[in-house]
Amino acid sequence: MARAWDVPGLRPGAGFRDAAGRVILTRWREMMSYREGTLLGEDIEELHAMRVSSRRLRAAMDAFDAAFPRKSFRPLLRQVKEITDVLGDARDLDVAVQRLTATLATMDADERPGIEGLIARYRQDRAAEAPVIAELFSRIDAEGFEARLVRYMEKHTGVTMKRLDPRPPAAG
Repeated sequence: MARAWDVPGLRPGAGFRDAAGRVILTRWREMMSYREGTLLGEDIEELHAMRVSSRRLRAAMDAFDAAFPRKSFRPLLRQVKEITDVLGDARDLDVAVQRLTATLATMDADERPGIEGLIARYRQDRAAEAPVIAELFSRIDAEGFEARLVRYMEKHTGVTMKRLDPRPPAAG
């Protein structure tokens, strides 16, 4: 599993809103760092890392919900939930294919055709998820979601992405 990014400037005694802005913006940047690899679809671990990061972001938004006006915050949270759900659909298929493929090695030849057929079906279903993911991120881009989220956090918490500048953990 991908290691969570450290949240720059998060200190004991930080105000609730300041912490909210720092954590949410860091989790957003963390999640989006896996976008290109997820869209390429060559390594299932990229999708897995993106999904895990999206769940961290969603949990942070749920935890800090009280820091924001409900009516204006809910659409942002709904968008993140949609991202998590779409990524989850694809990830579930990746895991099923991986586990069933491993199971094949332990099966007798006469038992394999059914599992092989199921794997083929799941691979087809997974291939159908790739354009769904691509369309979701195209729509998010077209709607300016990231800019909206960043402006919202700045307005309600005073935290800016530029000053925060979250970065991935050092390798090693």
